[in-house]
Amino acid sequence: MNVDQFPTDQNRIIAALERRIADLEALVRQTKGTPILQASGPFFLPNSTPAAQSGGAVVYGSGGDFRVITSGGVIKQIPGQGVAVPNPPSQTASPLPGGSTVNGAQYNLMGADVDAIWDSHVALLNSLRGAVYIAT
Repeated sequence: MNVDQFPTDQNRIIAALERRIADLEALVRQTKGTPILQASGPFFLPNSTPAAQSGGAVVYGSGGDFRVITSGGVIKQIPGQGVAVPNPPSQTASPLPGGSTVNGAQYNLMGADVDAIWDSHVALLNSLRGAVYIAT
């Protein structure tokens, strides 16, 4: 294809720009987003209701709950996963089958492991759904 590097006619300039835009749009559609699988620290979501954004959704906090506002202005609450478990005091011990015990610190570590397994499970499901290997 012979492309004029220095077009002088306005119609040729516009046609060249339209081709470049179409090529860039095709490239954007092929590019996959980068999933966020790990954070360097906790996220803080302030209690506020932001304005709806066109072409996407905004996640925010309200009263300690996760909320989403869609591009159409619909507000949805994101349900929590599981139930809250109180942290036992570290000086107490819980008996296990076989006579061994688990103290509060070990209990908290096991809870963190379960949370990590859940997060990995959700990330895997989302990845498979995003690649259209499984239905939503």
